[in-house]
Amino acid sequence: MSTVTAIQGVDEILYALSTNAVASLSPKPDITVGPLDGDEDTLRLNWFLYRVSPDPTYRNMEPPNTGWRTARGNPPLALRLSYLLSAFPAAKPAGGDQEQFAHVGLAAVMQAVYENAVVGDGSPILTPALATFVDPLVEPIRIVLDDLDLEAVTKIWTAASKPIRLSVGYGVSVVLLDPTQKYMAGPPVKTRRIGLAPSLGPRLVAVTPSRTSFGADFDVEVQGLTNGSVFTLAHEPAEPPGPDWPLTVVPGAPPDHVTLSLPDPHIAPGLRELDVSATENGLPFGHDAIALTVVPVLTGAPNPVPKNTGVSFQTAHAAPDVEVFVRGRRLDNVTFISPVQVNVVIPPATPSGTADVVLRAGKVAGPVGSVTLA
Repeated sequence: MSTVTAIQGVDEILYALSTNAVASLSPKPDITVGPLDGDEDTLRLNWFLYRVSPDPTYRNMEPPNTGWRTARGNPPLALRLSYLLSAFPAAKPAGGDQEQFAHVGLAAVMQAVYENAVVGDGSPILTPALATFVDPLVEPIRIVLDDLDLEAVTKIWTAASKPIRLSVGYGVSVVLLDPTQKYMAGPPVKTRRIGLAPSLGPRLVAVTPSRTSFGADFDVEVQGLTNGSVFTLAHEPAEPPGPDWPLTVVPGAPPDHVTLSLPDPHIAPGLRELDVSATENGLPFGHDAIALTVVPVLTGAPNPVPKNTGVSFQTAHAAPDVEVFVRGRRLDNVTFISPVQVNVVIPPATPSGTADVVLRAGKVAGPVGSVTLA
């Protein structure tokens, strides 16, 4: 059962097994496969698939018939099917106890399932049509009686909004669904490469200062620093699609230290991840990360800044939630244009002269800047 018809194949096998079991009974129950809320009034036995779960035995196991050939591919999806077999008596008595007829039919099917609990190649119940479901199997399917307590059965019937009927549970495994993508073995290794590293890899100890922005350098203390170390800032979903930001290395740092700077004012603000990766002979051998906070900052403004009219502030690391504070007061009229531009309107009542300006975005506030108000 390696295709999408695998579950249907199990339904067909259970239907055929049950139909043969009740063939000699009188009255003979109908056999159905479907939900519990059917409206049929006839004497019948119903198989209801109420749960599909991963088979724990084959979850991480490769099929024996392929072995290592799928070790780097997609293993088959191994499933265990849980069924509820329920007995429904006829709605109107017709010459006998209808509940008793339902019980006889249920016992007959349970006996047949017990005697044919392993269904595989050569099983007597398999017709040529049913055999097509079994042939691709790694091993025969096994039909096992589940020990369902009354509470579990009651919950199933309550969900169906129907009066509870005599029911027994069965588990069917293993049902395999082969992946659509097959593993293709790559070429053999022709040249062996071995990298010998002088350390276990770089370890980031501290960042000073821990808050930075575009145009400002910051120092990183590193243990095990090698010439093949590369520093990057992890990419954030709020930023344009692309790889991690490569950081600029500033020369002249003391031993076991490296001086870095942000490469772009469009980097989103907030708590970010500073990464270091090391390679030797083209092979990666070490990685570490440390927190770094990117804060918004004012980089330019008109001189002087007029009041009661729209003006543009040049910024770095602004965001759509940017807030601007002038002389400690939050401006009401702020429009985010881009990470490097924010339009504001200074209230006419704001005192003239040199004024402190602070930007806040991404839940972090930047350093104090200054402008001259007209």
